[in-house]
Amino acid sequence: MRLVHFTLADQFHFGMITDGGEFIDLDTAVRDYYGVNPVKGADPSRFRDMQQFFQGGADSVELTKKILEYIDRRRKMGWTPRAATGARYLFKPEEGVKLLAPVVRGAKIYCLASNSKSHLAEQGKPTPTQPLAFTRFFNSLVGPSEALALNAAGTFPDVELELAAVLGRQGKHIPKEQAMEYVAGYTISLDMGYRDLQYPSPGVVDWVMGKGFDRTMAVGPWVIPKEEVGEIYPLAMELKVGGTTRQSGDTNDYVFRLPEVLAHLSTGITFEPGDLVSLGTLGGSPGFEFGKESRKLKPGDQIEATIEKIGKLVIPVKAEASPPPAGSGTAPAA
Repeated sequence: MRLVHFTLADQFHFGMITDGGEFIDLDTAVRDYYGVNPVKGADPSRFRDMQQFFQGGADSVELTKKILEYIDRRRKMGWTPRAATGARYLFKPEEGVKLLAPVVRGAKIYCLASNSKSHLAEQGKPTPTQPLAFTRFFNSLVGPSEALALNAAGTFPDVELELAAVLGRQGKHIPKEQAMEYVAGYTISLDMGYRDLQYPSPGVVDWVMGKGFDRTMAVGPWVIPKEEVGEIYPLAMELKVGGTTRQSGDTNDYVFRLPEVLAHLSTGITFEPGDLVSLGTLGGSPGFEFGKESRKLKPGDQIEATIEKIGKLVIPVKAEASPPPAGSGTAPAA
């Protein structure tokens, strides 16, 4: 089950991609399903976005399976799925569907630093005694139909492949033994940043300038429910840029596993459905090979990120438009 956010003719949709490659608007489909199969007390608006889907937990997954069976039965009868309201909810890729990052606006985004043995080894750093995390902003995200943007302010851009978990329940002070109950599913994340801005001088780390620029984190192409992924240790991971492999390994390389990370962060932070936790990069990331011009990202590069059981995320790299000349901006409204 591949859960997605997408737009069609600038209209937002939450849904899924079928095995045949079609897109289903689950918000509209569930209303149609309940119209034909009424259930007392059922909420027909429960699938308005991915956050509401996750709040339903395993029940949302089971309801989606029933909707798919319902659509299949109707199609065998020669019927084109339409809701009782007349609104269509089945779309084909060629109609102009644009995939967005499967992250709810307002979700908290956590990224783990120094969380793989191979990455620590290439930096010559000791193993941390607790998970180390930084946060990202929603403006830094791009989806599968967009491009990562290179800002001229940074001279050493690089990119890292990470497994990301999407949370499905609200929680704080979560015991490690119960942490996986709060996970809804998994996706792929590409953490792009500027090493020269992240490390402006010896011993100084600037996470905001290094990792917070617009359009520097790609997430997607979808979320796979945890029930379908199963055990995530190990999952094979591979990153290619321009067809050349830059990272290859598996999730057993992670120092702190997901239950430990969630227990640690929830000590003082309340998780919400839709929050994203990106578990960190493996070794082989090019950012620590300063001076190798060939390893820097450049406009026109194409990034391919693959994680076993999740899929493949393919993202191009483009230069960000130059800022307007000084003094040419629009005057603020009175």
